[in-house]
Amino acid sequence: MKSGWSDRLASNTFPRSLRLCHKGDYARVFEDSCRSVDPVVVVLGRRNGLGVPRLGLAISKRRVRRAVARNRIKRLIRESFRTHQRQLRGLDVVIIARTAIEGVETTDFFLSLERHWKKIRNRCDSS
Repeated sequence: MKSGWSDRLASNTFPRSLRLCHKGDYARVFEDSCRSVDPVVVVLGRRNGLGVPRLGLAISKRRVRRAVARNRIKRLIRESFRTHQRQLRGLDVVIIARTAIEGVETTDFFLSLERHWKKIRNRCDSS
């Protein structure tokens, strides 16, 4: 018998179908994409023809030294992506961290990502 708690956790996972997993997937986004840039992150987006959004992360040690901080940033990005995935249907999105990412507050980071999601959707829709 499953508890309600574990069911809620299972519904908040980040399934493989919503991830960019292969080098070729990343390469397609890097070669032909819509961009949204600020001092914290670069967001690249491209239509994928699948009807579901997929997310790829490029958070390097060079930009964020401590593993704990890198993992926290990835969690925040995945959470924002999860809550906005309906807006991003049919897009492959790659997020690249910039040096300023370590100093940003959580609420400011979420607001920044929200602006990026809107920009990417609009730019990819118009292209």
